[in-house]
This record gives sequence, C-alpha cells and structure tokens, in this order.
Amino acid sequence: MCLGKWIKKWRKRRRDRIYEGPSVEIDGGTRIRHDTDAPKVIESRELTRFSCRFSALSLMEEDTQLLRGVYDFSASRGEDGVSCTVGCNNPAVLDGERREIRSQELFEELESLLRKYNVAQYNGSYYKVSGLPDFYGASVDAEYASGETLYCYNNQDPFLPVAFVQELCRLFGIAAEGKESL
Repeated sequence: MCLGKWIKKWRKRRRDRIYEGPSVEIDGGTRIRHDTDAPKVIESRELTRFSCRFSALSLMEEDTQLLRGVYDFSASRGEDGVSCTVGCNNPAVLDGERREIRSQELFEELESLLRKYNVAQYNGSYYKVSGLPDFYGASVDAEYASGETLYCYNNQDPFLPVAFVQELCRLFGIAAEGKESL
C-alpha cells in the first residue's frame, strides 16, 4: 500500500473516531435517537416475533418482587407453534436458558400485555450509554403480521413498568421470588 493511501485511510479512521462515526463508541458517550415516525399505537393484534430484555440489577427486590438479574424473554412463530426462550443470568431465578414450544395463545397474551401497559408509547426511542459495566436497562423488539414494528432500547434505565415484567415472568413460567414455576 502506498503512503498516500495509508494516510487517507488513517485520516478517515481518525475523522470517524472524532465525529463519532458509525462504528465508534466512546466510553461514557451517550447516543440518543428518537424515531419521530415510529407509531405510538400499533393497529395490528397479530404478533409474529417478540423479545424483551429487562434488568432488575438496580431495583430493590423488596419493592419489585424480582430477584436481581437480567431477564431475557423471546418468542417467535414457527410451523409447530411458538418457539420460546427464557433466561436470566441469576442462577437463583433460572438455571441457564430454557427453550420450549408453546401454543399460539402465548402471542395473544403477549399482545394483550403490550396493550395493557402501553409499551408502544416508547416505540422509536433509543438511548445508549457506552462504557457501562453491564446491561442496566430494558429493551423490547416486536414484529406484527401487518409489518408494523415496536422497538425501544435503553441500556441505562429499566423504563418498562415492573408489573409488565412480573407478568412476563408469570407468562414464561418464572416465579417472581425465584426458580421456575412450571
């Protein structure tokens, strides 16, 4: 590689780093995005995919009835039912990750929970603080048969209602006070 090309490449990497290029994250830096076109009301009632991640690390167990940990819930439509995965990084809650096939009624209950707690109000919000030691926030990613999507992410603040996460735990078979309840 000739010296001129190398210098151009070096300058581009430097510019990207200085002006927060697409792949550069500075420790402690904050990225905030709000998609103003993201709908705050989802018309469709037919979920095809759902995932939620929620951190109870910064919450008081006595107040929330959730043991400390990061909870992961996901469900996707398959040919033989709904493929579910549930996990938590706290072994007192769940030993590892559990996978199972459930009936289509799971999506109906999930959709009902999303509406009950008006999770769509957070649609299009993205808030990320770089350099945090662990995930302390919440995220939801859902797709509907109509093509509508619901996506919100915050790695610093668990913005979702605690009652919503408690009901997700119940729905996915995790007892709020510990170990599996199925």
